[in-house]
Amino acid sequence: MAAVATHREGEGMQSENFGRIARGNKPVLVVAPHVGASVPAQLLTNPAWAPIDGRLSDPAGIAWMATAREQGISTVSACIHPCVIDLNVATDNRSLSPRLNRVGLCRTHTSRGEPLYPHDCEPDEEAVAARVAAWWLPFHQMVTAEIVRLRQLHENIAVLFSHASSWLSPYREQAGGTDFNLGTHQGAACDRQLLAALTDAAQAHGRSWVVNGKLGGVFAAQHYGVPASGVHVVEVEIAGKWRSELEASSEAGRVCDAPQADMAALLDSAGAAVLKLPAAAGDVLGALEAMRCTD
Repeated sequence: MAAVATHREGEGMQSENFGRIARGNKPVLVVAPHVGASVPAQLLTNPAWAPIDGRLSDPAGIAWMATAREQGISTVSACIHPCVIDLNVATDNRSLSPRLNRVGLCRTHTSRGEPLYPHDCEPDEEAVAARVAAWWLPFHQMVTAEIVRLRQLHENIAVLFSHASSWLSPYREQAGGTDFNLGTHQGAACDRQLLAALTDAAQAHGRSWVVNGKLGGVFAAQHYGVPASGVHVVEVEIAGKWRSELEASSEAGRVCDAPQADMAALLDSAGAAVLKLPAAAGDVLGALEAMRCTD
């Protein structure tokens, strides 16, 4: 492959729009679209938003970020709270009844079912478009740019998206569920060897797992996974007993920001797996654009 400029491990950049990026040169990228906790000032004029500002929706995403950065792995994390706009939802995901839109692009209720807007004051199409321009597009442009950069360095890369449906859903699953949920767009988003490496590592650390259960068709896997062009995407969600452990850490004041041994093993396995894959060909940026990852 052609030589490209490299970046120092851990080099970072932060923005009020997309969030934060920390660059590494390994064949793995970790993306956390649900770790944002900030709420725009104009929304805070509504008292319903006050308890949302600063409330963490994806403690596991924070742990993924810390673990990846310790290993010199690239990370992209969001700054905006997912109740303002969910960066792992397609821009055309609109609810037919805005007052029932708890899981779409711009939620109208919290995960607890609390309304975020006065009656008939939910965000209209113009307001949603403004949020897309302010946060959704910059975030995905940065993710795309980092994918392209890493693919210039490696024949194949693994991209892990931290998902938080267990924390964001109004039907919150507690201990008793599967520890590790993986989504691959029904197998279309990554090579089987990467998936096997992740599930083997999870099992080796005593974690239960399921593939393509509730994460079978999530946005990021659908719109970024192009294995033929060397981009292998897996949505990852921590739930069940593992989630309870992270929540306990958060309650103890550690906010789950310490690197996790289990996650480190998963990241190691992902990197080793993609390095063993046959060289991929094709225009990565063109392939991503064809999948309308920033539509």
